[in-house]
Amino acid sequence: MKQKILYSVLILLFSLSYKIQAQSNSLTDFKFNKKEIKAEDFTNIETDYILEDFKYYLENKPELSTKVNEQIKPEDIVFALQMLSVGAGVAFGEEQTSWCLQAAYYYRLKLFQRSALYTSLGAMYSGYSYDDLSENLIDLQLRIIMFHTISTLNEIRLLYGLLAGYGFGNEKYNDYKTDITRLTLAAVVGFQLMLSTTWSLALETNILAYNSLKYKPDGGGEYKDNSTYFFINKNNLLTLSLLFNLGK
Repeated sequence: MKQKILYSVLILLFSLSYKIQAQSNSLTDFKFNKKEIKAEDFTNIETDYILEDFKYYLENKPELSTKVNEQIKPEDIVFALQMLSVGAGVAFGEEQTSWCLQAAYYYRLKLFQRSALYTSLGAMYSGYSYDDLSENLIDLQLRIIMFHTISTLNEIRLLYGLLAGYGFGNEKYNDYKTDITRLTLAAVVGFQLMLSTTWSLALETNILAYNSLKYKPDGGGEYKDNSTYFFINKNNLLTLSLLFNLGK
């Protein structure tokens, strides 16, 4: 494509140089014949028709026009059949800051006029530390998520759905370690912003989450802790993810 544009520019430059050379030859003839040179003996270089030809060439090459004036059209922003995402999250508590790293695969289950239903399978590595206490867990997550367009150009979408997760890991305090398993059920809400027809960003959190944790200390015994969390807190992390469309 660049070669075609370069070829057109060269044609334009060659035509201009040809006209200038013709005028230069005319001037040389005048000097050789020692005639008086008058202003009316020269004519203006006619470039209008050259520019018109060049414009016509560009207008009849849609691929050039698309490249030069590349824009994202609403009809080009579609709900992809498959997506991959990677992201990170953070949450602030009274005594510690929680964090997470996550990745997920999305598959479109059903397509509607302005929305699409997806299922996703993902993994999340999360933890926190405070003084001599630290916790690290790996969660496997299954989600059912609806993506719904809320803007005219289809680039902003509301997302909401349900999440189920199973996590395992441990908690350490000085030299003592406690094994942990965690069951999570949550309602998810967020937004997706399309950066292009392929890439997008998603900001989301759990607005309601139920956690059932089972602790098994090294010293023996077992105990449980069941909790419910609302909105953003040290357990409902706010995550930012980068999504990549695999196919339409």
